[in-house]
Amino acid sequence: MQENFSKKISSALVLLIIFAVMLELNNLMPLHRDDFDYSMIWKTGEHLSTFEDVIESTERHYFLHGGRAFTVFCLSLFLWLGKFAFDFANALMFAALIVLIYLHARREINFDAPKILAAAGVLAWLCLPHFGEVAIWKSGSTVYLWSAVPAALFLLPYNLTLAGKNFGNSIIFAALMFLLGIIAGCSVENLAVTVTLLTAGIIFYWRRKNKLPLWMVAGNAGNILGLIILLAAPGNFVRYDEQGSGKGILIHIGNQFAGNGEMLIFLLPLILLLICAFSNKKNFSAETSNKKILAVTGILILSYFCDSFLARAFKDFFIVNIFPLFNPSTKFIDHFENFIMKSEEFIIYALILWIIFKRVRSSITNGGGLKLKDFRYSEFLFALALLNNFVMIAAPTFPARATFSSVVMILIGALVILRNSEIQEKLFEGQTGKIIKTGAAVLTGFTVLSAIFITANLREENDKRVAIIQDAAEKKIEVVKFPPLEIRNRALRHVFFADFDNNVTKEGLCEFYGIKNIEVGELSAAELKNFENLQATKK
Repeated sequence: MQENFSKKISSALVLLIIFAVMLELNNLMPLHRDDFDYSMIWKTGEHLSTFEDVIESTERHYFLHGGRAFTVFCLSLFLWLGKFAFDFANALMFAALIVLIYLHARREINFDAPKILAAAGVLAWLCLPHFGEVAIWKSGSTVYLWSAVPAALFLLPYNLTLAGKNFGNSIIFAALMFLLGIIAGCSVENLAVTVTLLTAGIIFYWRRKNKLPLWMVAGNAGNILGLIILLAAPGNFVRYDEQGSGKGILIHIGNQFAGNGEMLIFLLPLILLLICAFSNKKNFSAETSNKKILAVTGILILSYFCDSFLARAFKDFFIVNIFPLFNPSTKFIDHFENFIMKSEEFIIYALILWIIFKRVRSSITNGGGLKLKDFRYSEFLFALALLNNFVMIAAPTFPARATFSSVVMILIGALVILRNSEIQEKLFEGQTGKIIKTGAAVLTGFTVLSAIFITANLREENDKRVAIIQDAAEKKIEVVKFPPLEIRNRALRHVFFADFDNNVTKEGLCEFYGIKNIEVGELSAAELKNFENLQATKK
């Protein structure tokens, strides 16, 4: 009894840490890009000032841009309520996602496995694609995170029923499942289709052997209604005409390769972990990490947290000594700078990952008797994730962020494997366990600290620039000029931010604050001095 209570306290502490980290990152992340558009009644330029404005904006968006009524309503509502309310709710929503991943993996309501809960949090942090865009940025998180949570909650009774739990046949529960089904059905397109097909399949399977409960049918009916609301929105056809016109089937197929390929890159830590889980010791030689690799990694980490002095030196060498030989365009140089400044963090990440992988390989003492086929539930979830991605073949684009819900399914399947007693003994006990736990702490710590450090700097710079824009608007100055942001690192996509000349950001900012244009580029000496003076007054 005492041990079980202690585990539940530990689970609560894990969730508290996850919530605290996410709250801090959300607090540091400023309004950005589409956030300004959704802070106004859709395409009117009028700021949200009442709850009726939120309803009107959601309705206008439905008819002019897309059918994601639930997520757009939530986005507009919390932007109206204020940034702190949104920050708190978004952090809470991410913690809820971790709980739901854990419960789907456990297939029972029990919080006596804090290590599995912690693993869910670490893997979600490391593996969810474009994390800053889908879990911290407000417009992105409401589309992906806020779609995944109600969908996972809706599917939980279906999953637990298949695992043996009885939810009865209450009309009240059926009504709740119907409403939740509508929300899950009008969330984000690929997830809505997958959830509807999945619940229909479960109903077909269940009715062959058991009496069909009312809530199952009601939930699927809600799904279908929500999906119709989502797909039949007039705004979908408006947006498709803008984004999808003229794109043939080969483009759609190519999108599948790009989207799935980028998803696999983000899943690399999990893939390597599963390779170790199913590998046989006899295939490995005794390997230890090269001390030179450790030294290089340490120097790169020092550089990274000291204004990336190595990356900047490499970049400046090419710009000063090599580029003048063939006179590249300004756009090419800008892309080169972005690539170099963002490569340093990926190299650090890859080196740490490689060191951990090699050390784990050399420390494994147990055999590899288990195979993936021993985990039918995991296999099903992996296949479902691929189906969820394939649904995107109908979309004009398939960015990696759209694989969010698929990665959640993969994480659930992976946790089912990792909580197996044989694999836990193989990977998480003894020397191997120490290496994996230390490695996970290093990888997570590096990316969390990087994300907080970069986001804090971006927030400070953003606040100064927004204050200058507000001042310009009050003085009826139509055009505001800024030098380019010096901050290029994005902590492996855990930070999502673009400079103020990004068209989406610029148009929203200009409309929101009532100025004509924002220009970002090299400033004259007089303009630069004026900008620095303005910054100093806005501190």
